[in-house]
Amino acid sequence: MRPLLPSQTALVLGGGGAKGAYEIGAIAALNELGIQAGSVYGVSVGALNAAMYAQGDLERAEALWASIRLSDLVSPESIKMADDAEALFDHPEKLLEFISRNAQNRGMDVTPFRQIVASYVDEAAVRRSTVRLGLLATRFPSMNRVEKRISDMEEGSLHDWLMASSACYPAFPMVNLGGERYIDGGFGDNTPVDMAIRDGARHIIALDIGRNPSHTQYRQRPNITYIRTTHPLGGLLTFDPARSAQNRTLGYNDTLRAFGRLRGTRYAFDPTDAQALYSRAEDFLVRLSQVEARLQLGNALTRRDNAAPLFSLLEEQLRPGADAIDYFLRACELCAEIAEVNPAQTFTFDAFTDELRARLPLEKAEAMLSSLRGGLIGVLFSPPQPDRKLIIACLYHLLQREHMFSSLAMHTLSAFPREMLCALTLREIL
Repeated sequence: MRPLLPSQTALVLGGGGAKGAYEIGAIAALNELGIQAGSVYGVSVGALNAAMYAQGDLERAEALWASIRLSDLVSPESIKMADDAEALFDHPEKLLEFISRNAQNRGMDVTPFRQIVASYVDEAAVRRSTVRLGLLATRFPSMNRVEKRISDMEEGSLHDWLMASSACYPAFPMVNLGGERYIDGGFGDNTPVDMAIRDGARHIIALDIGRNPSHTQYRQRPNITYIRTTHPLGGLLTFDPARSAQNRTLGYNDTLRAFGRLRGTRYAFDPTDAQALYSRAEDFLVRLSQVEARLQLGNALTRRDNAAPLFSLLEEQLRPGADAIDYFLRACELCAEIAEVNPAQTFTFDAFTDELRARLPLEKAEAMLSSLRGGLIGVLFSPPQPDRKLIIACLYHLLQREHMFSSLAMHTLSAFPREMLCALTLREIL
């Protein structure tokens, strides 16, 4: 990849409330990679992070996200509204109910948040910076998007525009500015890639942390590095230092992965260590193809579009051009998801398999093996909420004994391709 010149590179930071710690981790990774942006654009919490980026104060931003809680952002009287507000983000149909119940309050009291903005953002430093700042707000009630660049803002108005961009109405109150009312810029565009495009950025790095993906049309553009986490980051108002620390690590890892410094799709693997797996990965793909071919054998009625149930599971998350290692690691990740391995880590392959062994009930499963032989696999799936960790551990041990599932077992497991794939993967890696 050619070096990215700051003058030609734009960083776009999306809105997402408490998820903003993810962006701080991503910025730390970009700094480690030696990538500096000459312009930065943000919405809502992304606008706050963008302002701190423009003033060149990552350490201060990290300190903020290491300690911030909801009680630092709203008055004590407004804390009780948080649950209502969080539910509103997940259930927009409750909007009128929320407004009527909190009409007298006109949203939370965000005076403490305004004080944080004033404390952490130095407008003079932003104006002196060589990094150009832009943000987005939404004019109410027209709902028109309003793009503001630091050069367009009146002296002394940056804090007001940051509050306007972050006014997540109706949870947060509207902001009156210049005779107009404004609400959160995320209502118009939660990841303002178009601002960077209009300003002529040659390369764009976009961090999308919203509840729903933004700008999917840009994901494959060669000049746009579009980064979106594949793991939940928590609620918009879940301001918790421990959660922020995990989200920061996820942002750091996802960014290093996007630039080829880590391998994996949803977990982070040491790239040098992973590269040594190439021959093993190719062997795995051959055996997986053979299993799929056996699934289709003898069934003349099988639809051809269902002929690759195992590979389809892997390709749900893989990008075009994935190699054998990507496929192999994605199969390993499916096991890790069921085993509930913490994604906010970087693994060597040996450390990863050790973690799987520690989290799967392998001894319990081995003790159950005798009841599963003879085609009784279906008993594993009979409880109302089957234990998926136990299922894949049992199937793994069955494969260890039998080397291949019986015809009856294959028929049963064809309805549970994820568990089947995980068991086949465990046999290869444990």
